[in-house]
Amino acid sequence: MYYIKKIVNNNNNIEKSVIDMYYYLNNFLFFAILGFIYENILQLILTGEFTSNPFYGPWMPIYGFGVIIMIFLTRLIFNNLKIKRWQKIIILFISVTVILTIIELVGGYLTEFIFHKSFWDYTDMKYNFGKYISLEVSLVWGTACLIFLYVVKPLTDKFIKKIPKFISIILLILIITDFIFSFFLK
Repeated sequence: MYYIKKIVNNNNNIEKSVIDMYYYLNNFLFFAILGFIYENILQLILTGEFTSNPFYGPWMPIYGFGVIIMIFLTRLIFNNLKIKRWQKIIILFISVTVILTIIELVGGYLTEFIFHKSFWDYTDMKYNFGKYISLEVSLVWGTACLIFLYVVKPLTDKFIKKIPKFISIILLILIITDFIFSFFLK
């Protein structure tokens, strides 16, 4: 009987891991596409032109990675720290602001190295640190994280959990193919 319970528990853990994997994958894909839409709308309003995307498809992976990191950090901080909620929010704000700023910095240098082009430049901002990060934008990322976690995520979780696995797999294949073509053909 002990071994049967152990096998059932292991199967439940595997099933939960697969569900978590699709949850993170769907968040990545959904917000990478939403980031592309956001960037294009913002660029269209500010300059009258669409953004110069380093990829062929309608996605900006940096947004997908950012969301996954926010979800992971939220689970880590909120599940493991035994402190008051407002303290968790402050820790989350600071940690996400720092991590997303580092991702933006590394992403800026990587895209410039790979594509020989800068896709954003913050040198005209007062508190910039080079062309890829600035205090103003970092604080926006931290604030956007809190809005995301407390307003957007509860709404999108209902939708994201219902995305069929075959759609996730098709989008994953498309985005991987796009990455390969973008890195070698652009």
